Amino acid sequence: MANISEAISAIRKAESDADGIIDEANKKSTEMIQEARSKVDSQISKAIEEANDEAKHIVNAREDEAAKEAVIINNESDQDIKKSLMGSEKNVEDAADIIIEIVL
Repeated sequence: MANISEAISAIRKAESDADGIIDEANKKSTEMIQEARSKVDSQISKAIEEANDEAKHIVNAREDEAAKEAVIINNESDQDIKKSLMGSEKNVEDAADIIIEIVL
């Protein structure tokens, strides 16, 4: 009987130890999952921040290019307007000469 009682006690102890090991493993896995989630969230936040910074740099560079192109286009337009005005002035002078010839 003592052997059976000892065996039952050993089985109960083994079950208790197994339950303790399972509980500890569950706690450890929960901690590991939480740490992994935290790291992933941190990495995602960092990646988003870096992407936003890069996007800002790209937008700023494109805005600078656009501003430079606008200045060039504006200068070319000014030159074209001046040429047109000079051509118009010559046409007005020619028209005035023709009118004077016709009148005289």
